[in-house]
Amino acid sequence: MAASNLYIEYLNDVTWRKAGLANYVIPENIVHVWRIQISTNLSLLQHLSDTLNNAEKIRGNKYIHERDRNRFIVSRGVQRFILSKYLNTHPALLDFSLGENKKPYIVIPHGPGMQFNLSHSGDWILLAVSAQAVGSDIEYIDGTFNYEDILPQHFSEKEAAYINQENSTERFYKLWTRKEALLKATGQGLGNHLKHTPALNGLHAMHPSLSGNTSNWQIKSFKVQDEYIGSIAVEGISAVLQFWDIDLGS
Repeated sequence: MAASNLYIEYLNDVTWRKAGLANYVIPENIVHVWRIQISTNLSLLQHLSDTLNNAEKIRGNKYIHERDRNRFIVSRGVQRFILSKYLNTHPALLDFSLGENKKPYIVIPHGPGMQFNLSHSGDWILLAVSAQAVGSDIEYIDGTFNYEDILPQHFSEKEAAYINQENSTERFYKLWTRKEALLKATGQGLGNHLKHTPALNGLHAMHPSLSGNTSNWQIKSFKVQDEYIGSIAVEGISAVLQFWDIDLGS
């Protein structure tokens, strides 16, 4: 089976547009990237909780710490709100299910195809919505995290050499989000794939075993906020990312 291509780049200049300008329509080869700050949406906890189904409410109540419960409610509730806009329905009516490798999707009988993926870290949530397979990952750039011990297991020698330069912690999280986003997009899961998943800028040949198909892919990384970095992986080389900022609590 022939190898596919993977193109990776870092976006230095990202403009986050206000949600009020969005038309909630996803043309082919467009990815909508949403950022949601958890702390600014806490005033809507009850409203967001009311949109969750029973299984989600039960799962949310299992979190011991209030901070974790709040993060779960905001992430699931705002995800429902945003996705319902694309489908022109009420957030509570969305029916989620799990596909292969436990990748979530919305059950839409005879409806439009829509792919999405959500990630959260610290105070921020990243949600990607696309007509193509898509994956997202966001990480807080934690300067106290001792990442050196996991480099040999999860990164190639070239990637480790790239990380071990200036701004090494940020470089580590940049490459980590790229690997996670791609594996979430393909549905392959982390497993033993991380070390062999390309993460450096440029064009890479990628073995089909990493993606499960022969499609071409791309990954784009960017700052979500000062101490947060994110990556989006999407099927197809020509996809364009559009960035949106939503704050339901304002």
